[in-house]
Amino acid sequence: MPPVGWITRHFGRHSADDRLLSGELSPDSAAGKERAEQLTSKHHRALCAKALRELVEEAQKPMASLFNANLRVQRPSIRENQALILTLAREVEELEAIDPRGVILADRLVKDGNSPVYSMLDHGQVHDAVERARDALKAA
Repeated sequence: MPPVGWITRHFGRHSADDRLLSGELSPDSAAGKERAEQLTSKHHRALCAKALRELVEEAQKPMASLFNANLRVQRPSIRENQALILTLAREVEELEAIDPRGVILADRLVKDGNSPVYSMLDHGQVHDAVERARDALKAA
């Protein structure tokens, strides 16, 4: 059985993305540079933008597909913020220089089950989360 210190070192720490977001890890550091390069690669940016566009497309449907195992999106909130979400998708894909923290926030809008796009109630959280991601993209 591994010692407790080993478990804490390997499983008790935050992900590189969490550490980048908090500022604990710099995208310019040796440890942060590789992840930052992955996040800002053309391929990753295209996947992120595609996922944001698909989120908007899903919100346009009257109801979730019976074959869709994904979390149910909050259609009214996404529709209300459609233009802003599509702007974020375009910026993720097209801005020349972006901050990896903005890509993390954009990714989490779609990939994190705690994202406001899946929340039962929206009191402006979708709008605020999209704006935070857009602001973070341009922080570089």
